[in-house]
Amino acid sequence: MRRLHPDPPCLALLVVVMLGAVMLGVAGPAGAQGPAVGSWATYEWRSAATTDVPVLVQQPGTTGAASWSVDRETVPSRPIFETFSVVRGDTKTYVLQIVTRLTPDGKPLSVTQVTVDRASGKAVKSVIRDKKSVIATPESGLRPLRQASVKGSPEEVAVQAGRFTAVKAPHRNGTVWVSDQVPALGIVKGTFPDGQLELVKSGTTGAQDLLRS
Repeated sequence: MRRLHPDPPCLALLVVVMLGAVMLGVAGPAGAQGPAVGSWATYEWRSAATTDVPVLVQQPGTTGAASWSVDRETVPSRPIFETFSVVRGDTKTYVLQIVTRLTPDGKPLSVTQVTVDRASGKAVKSVIRDKKSVIATPESGLRPLRQASVKGSPEEVAVQAGRFTAVKAPHRNGTVWVSDQVPALGIVKGTFPDGQLELVKSGTTGAQDLLRS
C-alpha cells in the first residue's frame, strides 16, 4: 500500500502558528532603556496543533492494475520561523519588528511592527504590512525579556543556536528560559501547551526595517 501526502495549506498553517505566537503574551519592558537598535533573534515555532490532510492510498489490484482511494490522515503542523528585531528607536520609544517565514531566511509571510514606550513597555501603535500598504493591527503584547525581569532558577539549556545559561521561569501557562546573551527578545526557549519556541540564531546588529526598505 502506497500513501501520498500533499502539503497542508500554508495559509491555514500560518494562521494557527501566529495565533500560538500571540498567545505567548511575553510582556514587560527589558529595563528602562529597552533592547538595542539593530539586534535580532530568529526562532523556530513548533505548534502542538495537527492538520487533517487528504492522503492518496494505492492498493495492488488482483489483476495487476493498481487502484487508488482517498483517505485522511492527521499530521503535525510544519514548523514556522519568526524573527524579532529592533529596527528603530529614540530616547522614548523603540520599534519591535516581527517577521514570519516558512524557513529561517525565506520570503516574509507577514511583517508586523510595534512601537513600544521604553519607560512603560506599552505599545504606542501596532501596524502590519498589507498587500498594498501598511495598516493598523491589534497589539500582540509580545515584549523583550531580561533575566532581571523574571523570577526563576539558573539552568543550562541547549537549543539550535547553542548552549546558554538562562533563568528558567514560569510564564502564564508555560515555561520560558531567559538569557541576557540573547539579543532583542531575550528568550532562549519557551514551552507552552500550544507549542514550543526555540532560538535558531541571533545577532546584535544588522536588523533590517522591512516596512521602510
